[in-house]
Amino acid sequence: MMSLVFNLLRMLEFILAGIVAGLLGALAGLGGGVVLTPVLTLFLSVPIIYATGSALVSTISTSAGSASVYVRRRLANDRIGISLVTATTTGAIIGSLTANYVYTHHLTWIIYVIFGLVLLASIVPPTVQRSTCELPPPRNPDWSTKAFRLYGVCYDPALKIWYRYWGVRWWLGWLIMLFAGFISGLLGIGSGALKVLAMDWGMNLPMKVSTTTSNFMIGVTAATSGSLYWFFGYISPFIAACTAIGVLLGSRIGTRMLMYVTNRQVRWVFVAILAYLGFRMVLRGGLGREGVLPITSMERNIVAAIFASIIIISLYFVFTYKYKETQDITLSIYQAQPENPGRIELKFINITSNLLKYGGVFISIALLVIGLILIFAHGSGLGIPLNKIIDPSSRVDTSMITIMEVINGDLRLDGLSLMLTGLLILIAIPVIMVALNLIRFIMERDTLYTVLAAITLVNLFLAIFVLPILILHK
Repeated sequence: MMSLVFNLLRMLEFILAGIVAGLLGALAGLGGGVVLTPVLTLFLSVPIIYATGSALVSTISTSAGSASVYVRRRLANDRIGISLVTATTTGAIIGSLTANYVYTHHLTWIIYVIFGLVLLASIVPPTVQRSTCELPPPRNPDWSTKAFRLYGVCYDPALKIWYRYWGVRWWLGWLIMLFAGFISGLLGIGSGALKVLAMDWGMNLPMKVSTTTSNFMIGVTAATSGSLYWFFGYISPFIAACTAIGVLLGSRIGTRMLMYVTNRQVRWVFVAILAYLGFRMVLRGGLGREGVLPITSMERNIVAAIFASIIIISLYFVFTYKYKETQDITLSIYQAQPENPGRIELKFINITSNLLKYGGVFISIALLVIGLILIFAHGSGLGIPLNKIIDPSSRVDTSMITIMEVINGDLRLDGLSLMLTGLLILIAIPVIMVALNLIRFIMERDTLYTVLAAITLVNLFLAIFVLPILILHK
């Protein structure tokens, strides 16, 4: 009885961690994984190798839960997203292969340090400085603005206006996205922080457009890395299922909150989260390694909170004082009249939104919930005892479970099989979403974006089918 209660409490801990990660991830465009991995490793004692794998799958949950709303409300720019996931999927493949090398050579501490430094480096002065205005300082369109059609019109419920925006320096955004994809694969996160940085600072897009389009892209990037992590056996089905449920719930709450907060408020939330988690991961992985800085976990939390608070307070007062007399004229510059999408675009917006909502959210979460119930009811799944399924150190190796085993298990209503099916559906949803956009661009006779969508599909195909076979026969 005590064992059952402990296992139930453990499940609730993982679900709650997912809710927090999903809420913050949806608000800041972070994807959830950037919050979930530190929470799992720092507070729930999950080995980082399994925290990153589970966070990748949960990151897709954030993307599906958030993007279904953002796409329908046209805050996310799917065309800009498709043009940039060519970079993130390429980087994700390289990053996932690098992560496998790091873990197999017992260099895990490096992941902690890189994770923390990436978060801290994302707090760049241009990003913080732009918290002084609702919309970005206008830049003249460049060659990439026209070539890639980096513009759109959307309605902001918080500002109660329609505004037109346009992006610049697509090449800079693409290069940052390549690095973001690499970090996603290496750290097992959606790398939303870097994606937002690429669009907000690199391409001069409004913060809300950056965060919502980031959520649209995160799922595709995470599906690329998640496929390889699944093959490497770095995904704990139980942790991934629990956190995915929590992230789905949290992201739905976060997307509705985002509709009614301003760009400045979102940006400061974004900076605060990165500052705390960045310091905490560096303390945990680098300075805490081998007694370099012999302090307890609670002391690390306090130190990280103090340093993060100093950064946030200092930056807030510096920029508030510096720009307190500055008038925000960006709203009048960008304000525009409502604009309706074309017939084909509107049709595919509805299809994509429904796919994300019903396929990525309802079906997968139903399978995950039913699977968890059956595992607890039967005390096992696929012949594996419940305690072993819950304990990540015992390693339920996904690389050893075939698709046919999962299908046969589903027919027997095996709990673990149903959980794995729900997770596989989550990974498949971004792939289907890219395929739908490819069909859309073909119908619109848009040659450039047809090619870009095809490149992304090729990268996904490599990650899901080709690379595992090559590695297996190496």
